Amino acid sequence: MSELVSSGFADFDRLALLYRRTRELLDEVSLTGDMPTGGSAMLATETLPHVEDMEAGFQIWLRAPEARIEELRMLLARSGMVVPVARDSAEERAALIEAIQKLTGTGGERELVPPAQRRIAAINLARLTFALLPMTPSDDVHYPAGLRSYADIAPPRTPAELADRIEELERSLWHIATGRQPKLTDASYRRTYGFFDAATRLSGGGFLLS
Repeated sequence: MSELVSSGFADFDRLALLYRRTRELLDEVSLTGDMPTGGSAMLATETLPHVEDMEAGFQIWLRAPEARIEELRMLLARSGMVVPVARDSAEERAALIEAIQKLTGTGGERELVPPAQRRIAAINLARLTFALLPMTPSDDVHYPAGLRSYADIAPPRTPAELADRIEELERSLWHIATGRQPKLTDASYRRTYGFFDAATRLSGGGFLLS
């Protein structure tokens, strides 16, 4: 097994270890069908809170011009916000932008709070991982079934697709944490495994010794 070597950045080392431990847990569950001792607790108290940081970071990162009107409607509906009825498309977009600003904390009057660096780092690392996942070299693909490639897993192209992929991570991990054995033929589980496989490789580059 690889040994984790300190990078000198405690937060980065924490995430690198989290990704590796999660991938190793998924390996064991995939191959044996059994949850290792303490595995459910680790997912619930470490991995899933990191995914929640991605979701919070996504809201901070999102800016209205990056999404189409229909995407803005959907994202606001997910947040539970109600958009005022508009008379035309221009007025609707203005209302959506104002609602997005309230949701993300951008624009207008708001309380000054310390920047959520952990959440911003979580979403930025997630976006990088999703983007590079299809380019994972075959020797670095550890999924225990099928081809040694993630080339068919397209990265999210829109804010809505990114939100969907983050929700999929959360849903898959909760299923595993509650004792549901994953099916290796399940495309959703493969995308979740692939995310942590690629994240382990990306965060471990230069900081792991074989």
